[in-house]
Amino acid sequence: MKGLRTFPAGSSGGPDGLTAQHLRDLLSGAPDQVFVSALTDFVNILLTGELPVSVREILFGGRLVALQKKDGGIRPIAVGYTLRRLAAKCANSYVIKRWSDELKPIQVGVGVDGGAEAAVHATRRLLHHLPDDHVFVKLDFTNAFNSIRRDLILQSIAEKTPELYRFIYASLACNSKLTFSGETVISAEGSQQGDPLGSLEFCEAIQSTLLSTISRITLGYIDDVNLEGKIDQVAKNVQSIIDSCEHTGLSLNEAKCEVTANDVAIVNNYPVFRQFKKVHKSDLKLLGAPCMEGEAVDRTLQEKKATLEQAIVRLSLLPAHDALCLLKNSIAMPKLLYTLRTSPCSNSPVLVEFDNVLRSGLCRLLNINMSDDQWKQASLPVHNGGLGVRSACMLAPSAFLASAAATLPLQEAILAPISQPVSSTDQVVTDALIIWHTMTDAPEPIDSCRRVQRAWDEQINKTAFQQLLSTQSSPIDQARLRAVSSPHAGDWLHAPPLSAVGLRLSNEDIRVAVAHRLGTTACHPHTCECGSLVDARGLHGLACRKSAPRHIRHSHLNDLIWRAVKRAQIPASKEPVGLSRSDGKRPDGATLIPWARGKPLAWDVTVPDTYATSHIDHTSNTAGAAAELAAINKNVKYEVLTSTHQFVPIAIETGGAWCSAAIEFIQDLGHKITEVTNDPMETTYLFQRISITIQRGNSLAFHNTFPSHSHNFSPVAP
Repeated sequence: MKGLRTFPAGSSGGPDGLTAQHLRDLLSGAPDQVFVSALTDFVNILLTGELPVSVREILFGGRLVALQKKDGGIRPIAVGYTLRRLAAKCANSYVIKRWSDELKPIQVGVGVDGGAEAAVHATRRLLHHLPDDHVFVKLDFTNAFNSIRRDLILQSIAEKTPELYRFIYASLACNSKLTFSGETVISAEGSQQGDPLGSLEFCEAIQSTLLSTISRITLGYIDDVNLEGKIDQVAKNVQSIIDSCEHTGLSLNEAKCEVTANDVAIVNNYPVFRQFKKVHKSDLKLLGAPCMEGEAVDRTLQEKKATLEQAIVRLSLLPAHDALCLLKNSIAMPKLLYTLRTSPCSNSPVLVEFDNVLRSGLCRLLNINMSDDQWKQASLPVHNGGLGVRSACMLAPSAFLASAAATLPLQEAILAPISQPVSSTDQVVTDALIIWHTMTDAPEPIDSCRRVQRAWDEQINKTAFQQLLSTQSSPIDQARLRAVSSPHAGDWLHAPPLSAVGLRLSNEDIRVAVAHRLGTTACHPHTCECGSLVDARGLHGLACRKSAPRHIRHSHLNDLIWRAVKRAQIPASKEPVGLSRSDGKRPDGATLIPWARGKPLAWDVTVPDTYATSHIDHTSNTAGAAAELAAINKNVKYEVLTSTHQFVPIAIETGGAWCSAAIEFIQDLGHKITEVTNDPMETTYLFQRISITIQRGNSLAFHNTFPSHSHNFSPVAP
């Protein structure tokens, strides 16, 4: 079951189409352990390797996907059968800790947290102190995984992990069948395609080659091998690796290998480097990240900026909710974060250009116009009142400092062979720390917290939020900032845009929701049909007494709560007959069986307006003040029910703030649903659905302020 949970969401299936999600769905809510037992038995059969060859040829095969490389070549990706991958994951979890401890610090590509980042940081420190007679070499192997000799893999497995030998032998000792576009390709060489154990097998097979080197530093990240030392020693090592190709099956792709030094001219007298690319030290990239500060970092960031510009053009063809979700979760910071964590970017002027592209793209996708303060708010995390579309300038120092601190022990282990240790003071880290201190007056994280990016980032975010709050002279803006940064106010920004479950907001709903959250212009000033003036913020509709959508929103929220209670398999009714106050008014709903302490539950929903004149004095000083006041009023109104029912007021402000009683109730309800469905995300989903309903209702109320007929429109002065 643990192995099944390690499959990423959306993992593809093999030729049979069976995915890990199919298995998880079959197991969800199962009344017994029959299927789990059957699945366990099947995995154990695979691990024994006792399968006919005809079965192995299929089961250890997969489905091929062809991806284009940047250089125009083709990268084949093999997707194996889910059941076989599940067995391999179980085997992998059994050996990964032991293998990774044996392989590092020479090999940091398997089972090593932050291995890639540690390699880049260590290389940067190494290059800063590179002696004049030393070189740094990057080796590239042609089609490495498909070329490594299988007998070498099996020999290393037999020596190191004999208990897995039969399973790995079964996968490698057959010509497995790979399907591609209706054709069958036979796999008879190299590490098994699409195998979660493939990286470990490869690294074990070449570990003896790496250990035999005499260079000062040998550093591998799976099939990316790097050497550093005196030029004579490195030249001998490279020649030794070339000579060992017959033994390993690997072939050095000299045209893609790189060599750097303080003066690259020193390599000209060594024939082994003749075909290597001579790279200036300041231009060296390792594992896709520029090692040294300066032009190399700027060029990489320019490439990232160009990619973002292209992505925004394409995102503009999608609905706004989809575009915002992809930009926030997949395209903007997720594509840049590795570079920010590994390369010294904090001083780069290109980060400002990147942010400008991001800001412009956000305005284009959402059809809004942001001031500097509004962009600053938008770039904050959702729980700090932003949109979660992070600013590169704001995030860069925190990302780099956290990565450098988290990988420091591994860096030291990599650099340990140096007789005169590299200086413990990393000037690039010191520079990033100075920039971080200019962005916040908070103390640095201490001890293990230094390893956590959020610990650094949160201090900057809190400072930025307080600066925004302190510069707002309008009570409405103060109330807005407090409300949108309160718990669960931004859950709609985390909701996936799925129409089937009612989580997709229309383009206009998204525009209005973002405008109200950031305080941007939402409309042209006009007169509401009730006779009141509506300013450019468009907030009047949220409290307009003649707004029919307010009642629609209330009905939708109550229906959502009622359905959630029913989903927890608790019978309930809306506006129950016979359960009323002295004036005849009834609560919105009640359960028909006890909820807690032997009493049924009764609830009533209300949505007070954060920006109403009667509330603004309180909400501008305390987040959720209007919701808490509404909850108190509901408790007083339905006090007569407390003798027979447990009453819960569900008060949620138009600005997104919740009363504490409502949060506790939804958390309790979500847990009860989880007990039925076995889905631990039920509470999160419920908060998101309610948050989406609030924003959709706000949008309807906003649009209800416009005249019914365009010829009645009479704009007024702000």
